[in-house]
Amino acid sequence: MSDKKLKGLRRDPALYRSKVWRLAAYSRLSIVVLQYVFNALIPDHKAQGVFISPGLHDKDDTSIGRTVTHILGGFLRWDAQYFHHIYQYGYTYENTLAFFPLYPNVLRLLTAIFPGHPNTMFLIAGVFLNNIVFVFTALVLFNLTLRIHKNTEMAYNSTVLFCFNPASVFFSAPYSESLFAFTTFYGMYHNACESIWKSSLFFGFSVLNRSNGLLNVGFLLYTIVESVVKKRKISFKCLIGVCFVFACFCLFQLYGYNKFCTLQEHTLDPKVINYAITNNLITPNNISVPMWCGKRLPYSYVQEKYWKNMGFLSYFKFKQIPNFLLALPCVFLLLNFGFEYFRNNNIIYLGLRNRDKSDFVYVVHSTFLTIFCLFCIHVQVTTRMLASSSPVFYWACANYYKCPLNFNKITYSRITYDFKSKFVTLYFFTYFIVGTAFFVNFLPFT
Repeated sequence: MSDKKLKGLRRDPALYRSKVWRLAAYSRLSIVVLQYVFNALIPDHKAQGVFISPGLHDKDDTSIGRTVTHILGGFLRWDAQYFHHIYQYGYTYENTLAFFPLYPNVLRLLTAIFPGHPNTMFLIAGVFLNNIVFVFTALVLFNLTLRIHKNTEMAYNSTVLFCFNPASVFFSAPYSESLFAFTTFYGMYHNACESIWKSSLFFGFSVLNRSNGLLNVGFLLYTIVESVVKKRKISFKCLIGVCFVFACFCLFQLYGYNKFCTLQEHTLDPKVINYAITNNLITPNNISVPMWCGKRLPYSYVQEKYWKNMGFLSYFKFKQIPNFLLALPCVFLLLNFGFEYFRNNNIIYLGLRNRDKSDFVYVVHSTFLTIFCLFCIHVQVTTRMLASSSPVFYWACANYYKCPLNFNKITYSRITYDFKSKFVTLYFFTYFIVGTAFFVNFLPFT
């Protein structure tokens, strides 16, 4: 084959996109299989003080229910319990206000027309939705990377890394990661394409899914500043978009106030009431209101009360060293990439005047989020937060590979691995496998 023809083959985005679909699907199937195997072979760890949705005690004893639980039951761990509770009962406990409403309500809409036991329907809908959304997100990431970097091989490598990312199990379990990554990356893509209305809409969806989606307004604010510097005018579309994203965040906070801070009667399932009494949880009622009403945002109060040691340096304790080590590879890769990026470039010139550096705002976003995770929150969630929030995580790692990953008919050549690429490969696949084993057996992971 001639060099010219080979070069064209390597740069054909359509060929890479077809592989992205298949690779994303294979990676999700792998997670489902690994989840089943590890859950069947390894006894569950009896984690202390873990929230268990009271609705799960009412088991589905039908043949379908037992089969679904047997095959997919390993995904019902940690925060999936909260999403199950919100899906079935709504926001009946104060601590559930830490979880934003888009994901559980999408599941509720999906299962509204299908009769069945809520536990079974939640598992089926949650795992199915997340895996389908993940495949679409992989394609969005490919298109976003291609738009920003104009490099087909880098776009493909970034997507391969996304498909086998260290937090992969959270993208298949009934968590909000897949939907958040999709809304965030799609919002970024439309922002890069200067489709401000679509970008604002998806950023609004992202903040209805996770609180850190609020940081996505930075992309709209950057576009405003860029418009002022380059065009000498303010982008009112972006201003409206910023207001819309903030409004989405505030809307859920107002819902929390109305639910818990107004004296109104709520009818709760007896199982919900009994679990609240047993575990000292606060429910909305018509007798009294929580102390935070009128003083604090529901989300910030709940985070501080139920997830201890939140705040600057609050998590810096000797007993948390294993959690810092768990997050260390992700933190190192992103901070090293970010600091090298800024050290090698003039930030002001790079950010506002160099049109060729369209990745500037993405690197600022990822670096800020990494520093925030390191110093202000439970550091063990850093890996899954950054894996679902920033494409820079995959761009930074993709830079270590000189040829397309998964070499075959696309490349017609062998990949050469140096120490850095070997480290990234080992890191991704170790967390892909071991992280799944830990998660499905209630062992602490991220």
